[in-house]
Amino acid sequence: MTWAELVELNPDLKGGLKAGMVLKLPKDKVGDFEVRNALVLDKVNLLDSINVGVKPKVLFLLPFRLDKVNLEDKESAEKTIDARRDMTVSLGLYSGALVAIDSMKSLGISIDVKTLDNQLDLATTKQLLQGEQLGNYNAVFGPLDAPSLKETAVQASKFNVPVIAPVNAKSDISLDNVFFSYTDEEVLWKHMLDYVEKNRKEETLLIIADEDNKKEKEAILRRFPTAKVVVVKEEDKNIGINRDKLQTLLSNDVSNWVFVESDNYKLIASVVSILNSFNTAALDPEFAKGNMKVRMFTTDMNSAFENDVISNTHLSNLKFTYPSVNRQVTNNSFVERYRKRFGDDPDRYAIRGFDLTYDLLLKLAYSNNLIEVSRFIGETEYNGNKFDYQRKGVSGYHNQSSYIMMIDDLRIKTIE
Repeated sequence: MTWAELVELNPDLKGGLKAGMVLKLPKDKVGDFEVRNALVLDKVNLLDSINVGVKPKVLFLLPFRLDKVNLEDKESAEKTIDARRDMTVSLGLYSGALVAIDSMKSLGISIDVKTLDNQLDLATTKQLLQGEQLGNYNAVFGPLDAPSLKETAVQASKFNVPVIAPVNAKSDISLDNVFFSYTDEEVLWKHMLDYVEKNRKEETLLIIADEDNKKEKEAILRRFPTAKVVVVKEEDKNIGINRDKLQTLLSNDVSNWVFVESDNYKLIASVVSILNSFNTAALDPEFAKGNMKVRMFTTDMNSAFENDVISNTHLSNLKFTYPSVNRQVTNNSFVERYRKRFGDDPDRYAIRGFDLTYDLLLKLAYSNNLIEVSRFIGETEYNGNKFDYQRKGVSGYHNQSSYIMMIDDLRIKTIE
């Protein structure tokens, strides 16, 4: 914009630019930048900005649990791996990381990597860390368990070395060298509520929440005070809602958007079936003479929604919408590269392992100081994950990015 254009919109500029002044800009003036905490951040193309002279050194500290595996017996080893979630997660993350390291090598970046098995054990973690010169590393990837993560962060903080938490990490860690890559549930709630607020017109809002999800219900009511609350009947062995009472709360004139907040698969299955029946004229022809439409939402997409007793067809009919840390990945260069190396499709942990490692290495290849880079690099996005780290006081750097997903036509789609 020219100076004359700026002054026309902001007459006070004639007296000079002053601290705290807010400038008006035309909406059609857009650029490759974002604004964070009143600071303008340029969106840097990390691929175009790497320094091939940099050689990042990264320590991978994950619970591969080799102490639990009989490597001499392939069949026994495979059964052990399949039965242990810690091994499945670690191997998924690390396999994706290996593909990311190979990708960086093809860009001319040499990576110095050391990998250790902390066995998901704090004592083992302490012993391993004693044998390492952490000050020689540019970053530590892992561990997964909270006690070991905290111990690693404390030791690494002495050398200002960043520690990446690759999965959801809930602990009392209060160190500014930890990068929490898994978006906090409060951020996911906010994204979902922002989406509803932005896209809602005249739809009726309802909330179905059990006792264990009071805070989610309260968060929705704070944003939408006029939302109707459906009573959930909780007994010793039974939990559910009254279909007839729900029917009186639903509108037959405008669409109904229903929040379902629970981690009880029995309640969710029942509610999904009931809500779907209102969308299906054949099941209730008299009531469906109007234009009744029901769409289902949740602020917390937990494992209960994935239980086999819940009909995916019903979820699709309800255009079930939820916030997510990651998105679906279709065939792309990463998937092809992964298949070529490992002979199978990557799972969500492998995708996350690639995205996290690729993001980490690109940033280190840009400036070899992750903490410094994170102060001026905005959101980055790869295959199934995106990262936008913002510092929260002394509690480290927290990822603020997430997706809004919707099940439609029996497919999971990214809608925001």
